Amino acid sequence: MKVLVISQYYYPEPFKIHEICEELVKRGHEVTVVTGRPNYPDGDLIEGYPNYQVLSGVEIIRTPITLRGHNPISLIRNYFSYPRCAKKAVKDLNKEFDVVFVYQLSPVLMIQPALYYKKKYHKKVYVYCLDLWPESLKALKLSESNPIYKIMLKISNSIYQKCDFISATSPAFLDYLSNINQVKRERLNVVYQHGEKMFLQVEPYQKQDKLNIVFAGNIGKVQDFDCLVKAVSLLPKDQLNRLVFTIIGSGSYLDELKNKVNENHLNDVFIFTGRKKVEELIPYYNQASLFLLSLEKGSTVGKTIPSKLQTYMSAGRGIIGSIDGATAQIIHDAKAGITCPAGDDEALSQIILKMLNQENQLEEYSKNSRDYFLNHFTIEKYVDQIEKKMGELK
Repeated sequence: MKVLVISQYYYPEPFKIHEICEELVKRGHEVTVVTGRPNYPDGDLIEGYPNYQVLSGVEIIRTPITLRGHNPISLIRNYFSYPRCAKKAVKDLNKEFDVVFVYQLSPVLMIQPALYYKKKYHKKVYVYCLDLWPESLKALKLSESNPIYKIMLKISNSIYQKCDFISATSPAFLDYLSNINQVKRERLNVVYQHGEKMFLQVEPYQKQDKLNIVFAGNIGKVQDFDCLVKAVSLLPKDQLNRLVFTIIGSGSYLDELKNKVNENHLNDVFIFTGRKKVEELIPYYNQASLFLLSLEKGSTVGKTIPSKLQTYMSAGRGIIGSIDGATAQIIHDAKAGITCPAGDDEALSQIILKMLNQENQLEEYSKNSRDYFLNHFTIEKYVDQIEKKMGELK
């Protein structure tokens, strides 16, 4: 098949779409990606990636979008610039494709260039939905009564309903897409994200001098680090010297998190490494005792399955989660860790305290975590599902 991929984000930005495209190429498909200039998550241009290149067999067209920058105005301009620039790039394409695949993060507007191609060439649009809209706006404190939210609800519904099929990352997404966006159930299914196989290189679990709980990824409000800081502050003071949290990444909430750590006199417990390239994570993961997963309580976004779940399982470590929904259920089914309801700082504190004294349990969690990954979350299992659906839509 000739596959046109629409995604605002692509390598070196920290999303899995490049792995999907490269796997499709390995299977004999021709893949062309229309994306933007790389600038996520920090908002500055990541140098060294031309507007056009072929990388690992994937043809990549990078459009001159407005960078995310460092304020809400530039972020809004970024959101609106990609659909416009990508539509122009789609117009200029000199070959026809069998199907259009959209890797849909925020904003939902990134689907629009695919719908333009559908209208022009009468091809099917297949969306992989990782962020729900307009639900994602609630992370920006926009309520359902806000006029902007209401406008985006109409736009989102119109966009989703024009897509031919949507696969979502979580069962909770199906209810939202069906009930709120009014997409027919027969045009929806769940396909869980895959994890990076490179983390199978991470060494088997070994006891560390301190219980080293690692978080790696975007540091935003949605990740609910407030709950974590409160949980750690509730621990007995004589236990804090046995514990360290290694926070790897960057994001809009990083400075606020550092301030809260400082205000609670926890600077000796938290280590901030900054953002790391994917290949730089392995040494940190080798030293991990556990991984942390947390999402804020109350919204459908909080019930998503973060891609970190699969990555952590690939690395072969147990997981503690302050998280609801399908993610908590998977961790439970896999016997790969322990969870508490999202936002429950007292329960999270008790989990951390328990893990300080459960060495044998940590080793068992680690083994179960990697076994579950190999049985459910490899790139091959993921692409098997989307390749089959692409063939049906072709």
